Amino acid sequence: MTPLHYFGGAVRDAMTAVPMIWVRALFVGLLLALLAWVLCLPRGRVTPPGAADAEARGWSSNLKLWAALALGLQIAIYLIF
Repeated sequence: MTPLHYFGGAVRDAMTAVPMIWVRALFVGLLLALLAWVLCLPRGRVTPPGAADAEARGWSSNLKLWAALALGLQIAIYLIF
């Protein structure tokens, strides 16, 4: 066996020592932090550049809504499964 095998075995043992509930909590926590950041963005940062006038901006041009929807769906999927 080469030293690389020993290194790989040590890394594998270290990764399997972490409980899956901690991994899930960390992953969902990162998604929740990203969702909070997206929701705190100002309106000027989440509208397309071409939608400068009020008539071109509708409720669907606010990208914050769609990002929050996508992140919320990911959070729900990872919490359920």
